[in-house]
Amino acid sequence: MNTADRSTALVDAAMRRRFAFVELSPRTEPTAGLLARWLKREGRDPEPARLLDALNARIDDADFAIGPSYLMKPGVYRDGGLERTWRTKILPLLEEHHYGEGLDVAARYGLDALRGQRP
Repeated sequence: MNTADRSTALVDAAMRRRFAFVELSPRTEPTAGLLARWLKREGRDPEPARLLDALNARIDDADFAIGPSYLMKPGVYRDGGLERTWRTKILPLLEEHHYGEGLDVAARYGLDALRGQRP
């Protein structure tokens, strides 16, 4: 552990002593299903929730699961918004996660792949 890591560890320990922590994983309640419930309440197509669930099912590491907040913004539901959000916000996170692995991130996690148009 280098000096920077030790100083961060001390801050982390101090925070943990002072605050309660609740896991908000996209794979567990109350976060799991949140997007589907929100879309229903907003009267929107449930496809983004299905796509997010399919995406997270393909991500092997639960720590890298994608949360629903990326898809709970008005811009996502304008023309081309879902595709733009996926391309500029979600795929870059997964590219960073798989950096150096040689994985074609768009082929595995892109909208076409999740919609069943590509393996």
